[in-house]
Amino acid sequence: MSLQETKDHLIQLLADPDNKVIALSGKWGTGKSHLWREVQAASTDETTKGALYVSLFGLSDIDQLKRKLIESVVPVAESHPGLWDGAKRTMNSGIKVLESFHKGFGALSDLSLLLAPAMLREKMIVIDDIERKHEKLSVDEVMGFIDQYSQQYGSRFVLILNSDQLAQRPVWDTLREKVIDQEIRLLTTPEEAFEIAIKIAPSPYSAQIKKAAGTCGLTNIRVVQRVIRSVNRILGERNLADAILVRVVPSIVLLTAINYKGIDDGPDFQFVLAIGSASDIADLIPNKDKKPTAEDNRRARWRLLLRELNITRCDEFETLVVQFLESGQFDASKVTAIIDHYVAETDKMEAHHKANKLLDRLYWDHRAEEADLVAQAEKLVSVAHLLHAYTVTDLDKALTQLAGGGAIGQKIVQTWIAAFLAGQPEIDHDAPYRRPVHPDIINAISAIKTRTQAKTTVFDACIHIIKHSGWGTLQEVVMKNATVEDFESTIKGLAVDDFAVFVRRMLEIRLQRESYIAHFGSAADHFVEACRNIVNDPHSGRLGSLVKRLFDEVNLGAELTPQANPAGAGIDTSATA
Repeated sequence: MSLQETKDHLIQLLADPDNKVIALSGKWGTGKSHLWREVQAASTDETTKGALYVSLFGLSDIDQLKRKLIESVVPVAESHPGLWDGAKRTMNSGIKVLESFHKGFGALSDLSLLLAPAMLREKMIVIDDIERKHEKLSVDEVMGFIDQYSQQYGSRFVLILNSDQLAQRPVWDTLREKVIDQEIRLLTTPEEAFEIAIKIAPSPYSAQIKKAAGTCGLTNIRVVQRVIRSVNRILGERNLADAILVRVVPSIVLLTAINYKGIDDGPDFQFVLAIGSASDIADLIPNKDKKPTAEDNRRARWRLLLRELNITRCDEFETLVVQFLESGQFDASKVTAIIDHYVAETDKMEAHHKANKLLDRLYWDHRAEEADLVAQAEKLVSVAHLLHAYTVTDLDKALTQLAGGGAIGQKIVQTWIAAFLAGQPEIDHDAPYRRPVHPDIINAISAIKTRTQAKTTVFDACIHIIKHSGWGTLQEVVMKNATVEDFESTIKGLAVDDFAVFVRRMLEIRLQRESYIAHFGSAADHFVEACRNIVNDPHSGRLGSLVKRLFDEVNLGAELTPQANPAGAGIDTSATA
């Protein structure tokens, strides 16, 4: 039952005096105690309004339970005096009788155990946190107390049970049949949980949080409160455009819910942070020879959740949120830098927001008219240059399934390509394709890459390797294609500072030829041959002497003699006879 339905049903059960023991069960944090307080506050029944409340958290014996109940009588008696007149008389007379025997009986703690039946007779008692009792207090003792006072003294009980945390389930199942008259299970909806939580922890981002929390199916009110506080802490009081909120709020909601275990069998941080990565895309490639495992099915379900949240890939923002959740430490300046970057690209964020809304309709909205979807897609042509190559590819693929959609999809692709060839958007030419990309886009990127390679010198490639302690496809291609003449002209044309950097790096590559040959081919040998030509050129002057000295310093001077041929470079071994 939902929160409202459970509330109505509980009121009906309380109205029937034959229901001596009522159990209100449900998962932890779904609002059971909140529900009881609402019912109690709205009740016109004096017994219900004057109900005694006790938590079993940490209690190790029944005597402690009785003492806590008697202690709670005082504030309740003050607000409902008529309900406790008889109990007061009983208590006063009991004290006088006991004091006549021994003055030590004057303390309430001593009397409570003896006077408990009289004090609790025909009263309503609410017992909460049963699953958090001390291990010394057995379930049998608790249920025995309830059975005794409900049967012998006319007491009524409301038991609040966290069904997902109860131990000794077989014992509960057995005793439930004997002691509990009625049980109702609370199934709070995400909307109800959010409405309770947002009153406790207000937020200027409530609309976006509510949508994301509903998608995640969050029914634990405490978790939703933590989600709201995380969003408030990370985003502060910024006035952000909807496109940016759609980008950042779902990620905060999901990651916070994961951190506090608010999603049943939900994804972990690693899965979310890797979404859209090469390893994630590899998981999507079907394997006809492999039957999907339970883990494969779980991951597929997680992908559906992230798709509903429009989380298709993560960047430094999600990484920062995870660091905050794991450490509790928060660097506002880093968030500001990221958000400022998003704000600076508001147009791009808006374009992606519109594209994702259309992709969402194309994927889920089976009632949508194809003509309506195509018309919505046509509006994206003018902003196609702001989209990612993957998004453009996804749009084209989906639109080809619609009548008249293929032409619009092609317009989006070609608009993107035209902008790319003109210098927008920025693309890392060496980045591997992590997801399928439209073939026309691949061709455009390849064409740009070819032009870039033609303009990139062997010196440029070498400097890139030095600065980045690595290289990409472009650097590999340039180094493999560099001729002896390329190296020779480069060495002769470099400024003094550049010469020192370039030659020393190339000497390192020569010294570790075996490590580099797979990536750079004969580049090291061509470099040595170019240096040999310079050293043996009588017109090279001081340059030849400098090159010779540098080679001697690393014990490679012998390779500069006219007869030297390092690693068999240039030898034709195809015919030895």
